Amino acid sequence: TDAELHLLNVVRNTCVEKRGKLIIPAFSLGRTQEIVYILDKLKNKKLLPNIKVFVDSPLSTNITDIMRENVDCFNQRLQEYIKTDTDPFGFSNLKYIREKEESIALNTSQEPCIIISASGMMDAGRIKHHLSNNISDAKNTILVVGYCTPNSLGGRIKAGEKEVKIFGQFHEVNADIEIIDSYSAHADYNELIKFLACQDKSKIKKLFLVHGDPDAKISFKEKLVKEGYKEVVIPNKNETFILS
Repeated sequence: TDAELHLLNVVRNTCVEKRGKLIIPAFSLGRTQEIVYILDKLKNKKLLPNIKVFVDSPLSTNITDIMRENVDCFNQRLQEYIKTDTDPFGFSNLKYIREKEESIALNTSQEPCIIISASGMMDAGRIKHHLSNNISDAKNTILVVGYCTPNSLGGRIKAGEKEVKIFGQFHEVNADIEIIDSYSAHADYNELIKFLACQDKSKIKKLFLVHGDPDAKISFKEKLVKEGYKEVVIPNKNETFILS
């Protein structure tokens, strides 16, 4: 609920008060649909300002079409929602963009709007074009809604760098940078320990940590050892293990 209100406040501040563009980098699978669903709910509650919303990503568009065809896979909350709104990923003023020409046209438009585009870490895809054209304008906002590795373009923007390099050119970061971490799909260490709680620790021979930033893996290993897991291994690149 807090994240939904935060998103609504960012939309109002950017698109209504400042008359700017709200740029939301989002992963094509999951995160884009989650953001669109929340905007759909706000629209149905008559809270969303009367502005255009664009999902500018062919992959996001294709994935959304597949999701629409498999409503039986939605969770219970969404199953209840579609009883009153048959399309949680579509509403008036929302447009999905596949064609490159339409994507380019968004960069020259001065109309306040929301642009959701991939990739989530901002290192590739159409989002880089939207950033290069909008990040230096103070009336715009970049909203980070997912995890970004520290060395990615998204990570540098999230960390508060005042100048970033995009397509070989430096751009001043004058746009507002907003962050909603609660949309991240990554579990924290408490959630991961809870996920493992169903296991019998005495029967686990080894536990491998293979994904994550190096410092985070070391810290998580220490927590797992304190939890009673006997051997927690952080493999090195090209290291081989025989499992028996």
